[in-house]
Amino acid sequence: MNAQAHTNRALGAGIIVVVALVVVGAGLYFALQILGIVPIAFATVVHVLIAAVLGATALVLVGRLIERAAGRTMDLRRASLILSLYRLFAYTALALNLLEVAGVNGLTLLAGGTFAGLVLGLASQTVLSNLIAGISLLFVRPLQPGDRVTILTWQYGLVAPAYPPKFFSQDTLVPGYTGTVITLGLIYSSLRLDEGPVFKVPNSILIQSAIISHDIPERWVRTKYELPTRVAPELALQHITEAVRATPCVSQPDSVRVLLNQANQSSLVVSVDALCRGNLEEAARSEILLATIGAVREVVGTTVLPAG
Repeated sequence: MNAQAHTNRALGAGIIVVVALVVVGAGLYFALQILGIVPIAFATVVHVLIAAVLGATALVLVGRLIERAAGRTMDLRRASLILSLYRLFAYTALALNLLEVAGVNGLTLLAGGTFAGLVLGLASQTVLSNLIAGISLLFVRPLQPGDRVTILTWQYGLVAPAYPPKFFSQDTLVPGYTGTVITLGLIYSSLRLDEGPVFKVPNSILIQSAIISHDIPERWVRTKYELPTRVAPELALQHITEAVRATPCVSQPDSVRVLLNQANQSSLVVSVDALCRGNLEEAARSEILLATIGAVREVVGTTVLPAG
């Protein structure tokens, strides 16, 4: 089923490319003939279109072979880099070859370059900005396929939920998209979010974004828990510390910090900070909460302050 879907997508993309090349070629032919920038014959246009169709088809097929071979012999990061470099140089060589087939020499290209560059620049400003940003990301590599990152950008804002102040008044929320990088393309890059969906972002926006890397062997995880006021806080902190230190997810037991964070007449709030294994926080937070609940139940069952 997946192979059939990929085949259908490839055929659809090929048809779209052929139709686009024909339309662009016809448009350029009439535009050049009317403006008189480059004297070109109809036969030359046909030769250029044939070369474009055959060249683009060959590049796509070779690209698929390179993608499969690289995926079998190396890791995801290197395979993505090789495929991106291939596409950059291959399509650049195809464009230069089409200019040669059209008989456009350097002097003619310079003569018509100012006007054509102005027209193309205004018409494809967004595409060119994404392409240039994609090339920059390709060589700078602030993130790579396989990295878990958080992308912060004002273009795609998020609405942060409102939590009870007594629990989160001292905490901050990062309004970003967190997930694993899938691909770094020349126009778009893809990120599989922790929730499952694929987030595709234009490279012109990605290169302006702040990127938080989670590609680390261990990370700090914070959890908060509410205690009843009848519980002795000193004893509760001691039991919670011992329970969390024994949790398997904690990489360094001495790193555990259990502090009384807030207090009022109806409840006490403790914060639990621990250095945990891996770069995911949800599973570690769950284990810490379970250990905290067990420790609090033990304290409630043994020592209770007198009411009133």
